[in-house]
Amino acid sequence: MNKNSIDRFTDRIVDYEKFRPCYPKEIIQVLKEQIGLDKKWLVADVGSGTGLSTQLFLENGNDVFAVEPNREMRESLLHHFKTYRNLIALNATAENTSIESGCVDLIFAGQSFHWFDREACKREFARILTENGRIVLVWNQRDPGDAFQQEYEDFLLSHIPSYQSVSHKNISDDDLKQFFGSRSMTKVTLPNQQILDLRSFLGRVRSSSYFPKEQAENKTLYDDLRTLFDKYAISERIVFKYITEIYIS
Repeated sequence: MNKNSIDRFTDRIVDYEKFRPCYPKEIIQVLKEQIGLDKKWLVADVGSGTGLSTQLFLENGNDVFAVEPNREMRESLLHHFKTYRNLIALNATAENTSIESGCVDLIFAGQSFHWFDREACKREFARILTENGRIVLVWNQRDPGDAFQQEYEDFLLSHIPSYQSVSHKNISDDDLKQFFGSRSMTKVTLPNQQILDLRSFLGRVRSSSYFPKEQAENKTLYDDLRTLFDKYAISERIVFKYITEIYIS
């Protein structure tokens, strides 16, 4: 993970905290059924950010290493979960977690794997995992079958030149199979959604790393977003639909 990747969310922490989607709580049940997850497992949440994924495992009773190199995000995580004794936040990266060898039962990466150096983190994951340790990679993908999401995708492609180059959609199932190598891979999907008013929708858009920072310099961008919102809003709300994709190895 390079410095640009680490720093790119620093100026949008508030929007990230307030408006990014949570992960379905059903993920825990999926992992119990698929790989036998229990509260005794030691979990490394790599690229934990502000703790949207960390929360799942803390509430399940797991001891969790939250690995996050961005200081502002790490401080936000520590603030929100300061009452949990089963959390250790590490100023570290996916490629160098600083975790002791052979002690982690589950590595989890929510919405972060696409920032990692794949070869370097593959070596690091192998180093810190127990003999039977598991890896789970998760993304909240915007639902491609939803009419609003189709237009929103077109908006991003036409309005934001950097969008396509940093999108996690650049990683295919075949890429992940190659990353996992001889390990088996199971894919499970869950529905997920947010109900957003205009303010929340704009905050959700701003939370993305590729969205231009300066609002005053992007009036046309915001005007077009409001037009898109108004087209699909019902009672001044839209349903922002996702498919949560869970890759288990």
